[in-house]
Amino acid sequence: MTKRVLSLVLLCGFTLLSAEARAQDVPLSQLLVTLIQSDIRLAPPPAGFQSHEAHFLPGTDQQLAPYFFNQQLVLQLATAPVGSPSGGFSFTFDPAAGTFERATQSFGPTFAERALTNGRGRLTVGASFQYSKYSSFEGQDLDDGSIKFYLHHSTATGGAFFEGDLIETALNLDLSSSTTTMFANFGVTDSLDVSVTVPYIQVSMDATVNARVLPLATGQGSTLHTFEGGSTTNVYTSSGSASGIGDILLRGKYRFFSGQGGGVAAALDVRLPTGDAENLLGTGAAAVNVMLIGSSAYGAWSPHFNVAYAASGSGDVVTVPDEFGFRLGTEFTASPRVTLAADLLGRALLDAGRLKLEDTIWPFTDGTGTPHATILSEFTSHDETLSLVQLGVGGKFNVTGNFLINASVLIGLTSSGVNAPFTPVVGFDYSF
Repeated sequence: MTKRVLSLVLLCGFTLLSAEARAQDVPLSQLLVTLIQSDIRLAPPPAGFQSHEAHFLPGTDQQLAPYFFNQQLVLQLATAPVGSPSGGFSFTFDPAAGTFERATQSFGPTFAERALTNGRGRLTVGASFQYSKYSSFEGQDLDDGSIKFYLHHSTATGGAFFEGDLIETALNLDLSSSTTTMFANFGVTDSLDVSVTVPYIQVSMDATVNARVLPLATGQGSTLHTFEGGSTTNVYTSSGSASGIGDILLRGKYRFFSGQGGGVAAALDVRLPTGDAENLLGTGAAAVNVMLIGSSAYGAWSPHFNVAYAASGSGDVVTVPDEFGFRLGTEFTASPRVTLAADLLGRALLDAGRLKLEDTIWPFTDGTGTPHATILSEFTSHDETLSLVQLGVGGKFNVTGNFLINASVLIGLTSSGVNAPFTPVVGFDYSF
């Protein structure tokens, strides 16, 4: 009966995962760029002045800022850590008894890999769900207007003094994602496992920009630069959502050294660009990941480590960097039915680029020809590696037979990139 229920759940799940991505007319990867660089328009100028309704654009660094912002959204949302596809049960065949026996009492880690394999002919299927609510970008809150972009006047009019005015845009962004992951892992031999992981991702984005004219050059009370209705402030909004299959992961894992609680193994992952990168559902690039896995057991404790390097192809939407990663942690067998686990997850997106808030000087001239300057705190781009660290803690619970339920949480430990402070994860797996 349990197998029939599980088969029905997996069938419904894979049917759901086959659904086509749904999104609005403006792809999510372009939503912020369009809102900041195209949607903000001024009212026509007074008579005698050249029209400049859309002459305000981000400066050199600011033109890159929305692009890098979207790149980090694509990379981090599409490659967020998900649960291990190996499952919680590992078996060895006892020739004398003619039966399979548990290889260890631990049910394994949630986010990392251990060197143990399923066992010849054993199949594990499962699913997990995780939800992330992103609250900050490079240490700045997403929802309180802390993130600002300054739009500079274009030079189409030949360098007139009024081009010293700016438009300040303060961003409020409500961003969340949920990922339902289905996986199957099969033991080809006692030392070789093959698995497939299929994520179904849902992303929601709701952006508000509070725009304000800074009449630095033209002076307070000037009507040269105003929005419709004569106001020097205006609010612009844009929102959208998308859902569909993410990047599918194929894995082969081979244990080449056996030891108590595991040994040493190597895994080869191939990430297929099946997710829609335009809508933050995938990276848009294939990747190959090589991983070294070690695990052992000392009484109730089962430490493990993973070290990996991923080489990515060229993406159609963003540049997908190579990545170095590690996962280090331990499991604790609290009882025959309960395993607790903690993992430190580190990622280094090599040369992915960073945006940092820095003070920049904006020079301008007033109507009398007197030069002035003001200091702006702007995002500037840097060719750096994006480093991310998370802590994963939780447990696996043996409900009955070979059926496990797991509950964990990912805790963000770094301020770089786009951050979700807490990501709850729940799931199950069953071994046949």
